[in-house]
Amino acid sequence: RLTPIMAKDGQWCGRGRSQVARKSRAPVGAVARLWLVVYNAVQTVGWSYVLLLSARHVVQTLSSASWYEGVYGVAEDPLKLLVLLSYFEVLHGAIGIVPSSAIQTAEQVSARAFMVWGVAHLVPKVQTTMYVPMFIVAWSVAEVTRYPYYFTTLLGVKSGVLLWCRYTFFIVLYPLGTLTEVLTMYSALGPVKEGDLHLAGIPASLQGAFQHYYHFLAVVLLAWVPSWWTIYTHMFRQREKMLRIPEGKKE
Repeated sequence: RLTPIMAKDGQWCGRGRSQVARKSRAPVGAVARLWLVVYNAVQTVGWSYVLLLSARHVVQTLSSASWYEGVYGVAEDPLKLLVLLSYFEVLHGAIGIVPSSAIQTAEQVSARAFMVWGVAHLVPKVQTTMYVPMFIVAWSVAEVTRYPYYFTTLLGVKSGVLLWCRYTFFIVLYPLGTLTEVLTMYSALGPVKEGDLHLAGIPASLQGAFQHYYHFLAVVLLAWVPSWWTIYTHMFRQREKMLRIPEGKKE
């Protein structure tokens, strides 16, 4: 999901908390910093590719009434890979090369993984709804500003444009992402209730557990909605903090 990311000055951000040590923390080692630079570069390229594939498909099929139906199909493979790669961010927090909470990061990364693997992959009928392409685009636009911001900050490059984009685009992207995630899960309830699930690759001994998937999905859907407002308002507070002009620089 689109989650609040905080950064200031030389700090760069993880999911929900700063990923570069504050001045009171020991600096990140050279090897760890190099890995983080590479990781953020890979995520930048990957999400840019997902956005390009999605945009190209929309442009090529815009004249069709079903222009949105193939977006998931063209973006599926890199999308799944990028979501799985995001679990490195949990590891980053767990081993201490970033000060992010590994538990909180795991929750946030898993929310996205659930939407991709637990809903879009498992319930093929939702792949052709308008909601899946919308959250894919919302995620992609958010990440093609977030990861480049981290990448450039790690290299000691300050970009006012990236900073502004990082703390402004969420105003539209976060509610759009949350709304379309909720609508995707709601759309999946019918097929799940009918047993229309893609269970290929899942051992037969485990497939019986999915008879209760409808109730599980309904509980997740109900829990998804209340959390967004708290996060959204927190992001506005962070925006005010990050984009505030220092008193000494005001005319």
